[in-house]
This record gives sequence, C-alpha cells and structure tokens, in this order.
Amino acid sequence: MKLKALFLDIDGTLTVSRESYSLSIPAVEALRKAVRKGIIVSLVSSVALPIVVGLSEYIGLNGFSIGETGCLIYSDSTGLVRLASRSAREIYLDLLKTFSDYVDDSWQNYFRLYDFVLKLKSKYKNEAGRVVSVLRKYVDSKYTGFTVDYSRYALHIRPIEVDKKTAVLYVLEKLGLDPSEAGGVGDSYMDASFLSVLGFSAAVSNADDELKEKVSIVLSKPSGLGVAEFISRILGV
Repeated sequence: MKLKALFLDIDGTLTVSRESYSLSIPAVEALRKAVRKGIIVSLVSSVALPIVVGLSEYIGLNGFSIGETGCLIYSDSTGLVRLASRSAREIYLDLLKTFSDYVDDSWQNYFRLYDFVLKLKSKYKNEAGRVVSVLRKYVDSKYTGFTVDYSRYALHIRPIEVDKKTAVLYVLEKLGLDPSEAGGVGDSYMDASFLSVLGFSAAVSNADDELKEKVSIVLSKPSGLGVAEFISRILGV
C-alpha cells in the first residue's frame, strides 16, 4: 500500500518509552525520511497545541499539528482552526478543587482552550483506573457533553463533541485525501478513534491492549522504535 499521509501520536509513541518525555532519535530520523519521500506527516496529540507545533517545526515535518485531543489544529496554510465549541475549563477547576487529594494542576493549562489536564498524584499511579472512574462519574453527574480520559501521562477533561478522529478527518479533507491513503501509529486507547479510520493503522508493542485489538498491525518494537519500524515497512527500507 502506498501511503500519502501519516498521523503520529506523541507521548508514548514518539518518545523512548511510555514513561518518558524524551524523543526517540530513531523515530525522529524515520519521520524525516518519510518527509523526504513526499509523505505528509502530521502529529496528533492531547498535549497543548504550542507543544505540537513546536515539535513539528523542529523535527522538520510538513503536515498539520493537532492538539488538545483534536480540539485545535494548526498549519501555515489554515492558521488556527478550532473544532471544539465548548471548553472544559470550568469542569477542570471544579475537579482540581474537589479531588485535590488525587490530582495536581499542570502548567499546560495556561496554554489550553478546550481540553484541560490534571496530573495524577504519584501515590495513585497504581489506581489510575479507579480514579478515572470516580472523576468520570462525577463529571457525568454534573456536566453534559464532557468526559475524562487518562493517557498515562495525564488526566484529560475534554468535550466529547470532538476527538482525534474528528481532527484527522478534517485534515484529510483539507489535503484532498481518502482515509485509505493514510496510515498512523499510536500507543493509547485514546488513539483508537483516529487510527480506526485510516487505511493502515499500527500500535507500538507496548501499547494499551485495547488499542492493539483495533489496529491493522501490532509492531514488534516499543514506542519510538516501533515508529521507526513502521516507517521502514512503508518505505521498504
């Protein structure tokens, strides 16, 4: 299959592991190789948009930057695109106050508009599922149209009107490409939505089991090394 566009998650996918923020050098080199081959490479993340834009530019990518779980998109050609219409700011502040024993604030919230994040306190890392369930139930009982997700890096309080899939389909339309002409890689269950619409989807070897069940292929290597493996398969080198 000849792919014309690639969509990559960042945390846990382009990093050296799912516990690190350090970028994988093999992954960066592979992405640059894909760009040189004329493939349009876009980053799809839940982190604040300025981080995604910065990484894209410094790595040397040629696609779109998708941040805040699809709420915001940026490219030089389109400028800033807001796909979400409702902000989770009020809910995030409520959770930060109500569940202060579980969570801490994040500096990224100063740069967010729709999808806000909370850091799970270290003593609850092994109880992430329970904490997410508690927070999600609380949000469901008080607010309509919002949910709570956990990426292993942070808790995301976000509007459900958009997600990574919404943003990827928007980008593909702008590019004039069919989803079958695109591929992607992720590590979290939060990546399943956008990977499900692509012609060729992959999960790194250390991805969530829920994601592995929904992709075309599970790579043999973890995180950034898995990305390098994926691109090598695409380019045949």
